[in-house]
Amino acid sequence: MRKFSKWWLGSAVLILALAACSAQIKPQATQADFDRSVQEYQADLGTVVAAAGQDLALQALGATPGGAPGLPTGALVANLMNLGAGPVSPADALKLLGGLAPLADQNLERGKWDYDPSSPGWVLDASYTGNDLILTWPFDDADGVSHTASLTFDWDNNGTPTVDVREANGITSEMPQDMTVTLAVDGSAAGSLRGQFAWYDCGGTPIAEPTSVVVSGSAGVNDRVEFTFNLSASDTRIRTSGSFSVTAGGDSGSLSWDVWADGTMQRDASCFSTGFDTSAGHVNFQTAETANGSSSSFEFNTDFALNFDAGGNPTSAVLTNGFVKVDGAVALTFSGTLDDANGNCVPGENVSLVFADGSLTLEQYLIAQGATPGCN
Repeated sequence: MRKFSKWWLGSAVLILALAACSAQIKPQATQADFDRSVQEYQADLGTVVAAAGQDLALQALGATPGGAPGLPTGALVANLMNLGAGPVSPADALKLLGGLAPLADQNLERGKWDYDPSSPGWVLDASYTGNDLILTWPFDDADGVSHTASLTFDWDNNGTPTVDVREANGITSEMPQDMTVTLAVDGSAAGSLRGQFAWYDCGGTPIAEPTSVVVSGSAGVNDRVEFTFNLSASDTRIRTSGSFSVTAGGDSGSLSWDVWADGTMQRDASCFSTGFDTSAGHVNFQTAETANGSSSSFEFNTDFALNFDAGGNPTSAVLTNGFVKVDGAVALTFSGTLDDANGNCVPGENVSLVFADGSLTLEQYLIAQGATPGCN
């Protein structure tokens, strides 16, 4: 019997693997098929989201009165809600979470506050002696039926203590390391959120800038909204990933993402980030929906590396491993240098899109979709 050396066997396995990958990434949809799939998906997803928005829990959140104690605009809860709304770029996530600290020189709010529409305003319940923040308010649903909603903020979930972090202006603020938020409507559970945070250590002093964030939550009485968000930030990589899903009756929609940027973090003498010089990265988005008895899904993927001019400014991005899948099958592949070399303000003349029935540039595709050349 003939013996095969291990290196030959390994090479054969590698060749078969590459052949399988090549077969996998061959486009299987025409451009017309792809455009039609996108339009149908957008219409069906809009139906799902609109239906879920009528759920009693989401109506309650939408009716939350402004000026709630301990929740200043742009601070903790507002930013957490923004995280659940969809994909966030690594740099934007870091900026968003850098604003998590409450008002300067202020501890996290405690106590029970009830909203009085006749004032109108929030009224402190002096009989409450707990350590959480509880907000209650009345609201009418879409059918005019009256309800009472409440949010309970447990800043030290499972006994995990809060931590004092230094802000950029030198003032110290109290921040959570493990917190939960629970939503109730008419006394029954209607949603929850958990957030876990780690803060950048500057010579033994934590500062108001996260190095790790893990957030997950859900809300819904009859329908359901669920989301997760993860952030990790080091001085060489910022990464965000997460998911968002909506279920309404027998219909559903979902989105997930995994995005990272490699580069160099710039920090000032107080350890706060002043910028992140991105050199390369990865982007992957996946979305799916089931509506009116039919299902569809999309996946977008690419790696990128940036080119810079003599002054260090990014001028273009080299795209590799680019593909879009529709219903699990590759609909198109793309690669090339993303720029606007011809200066017509429609980028992509050097990026090739390959469909089953031919290829064209990204610029040509964008113009066909309605983009107008010209920088006016």
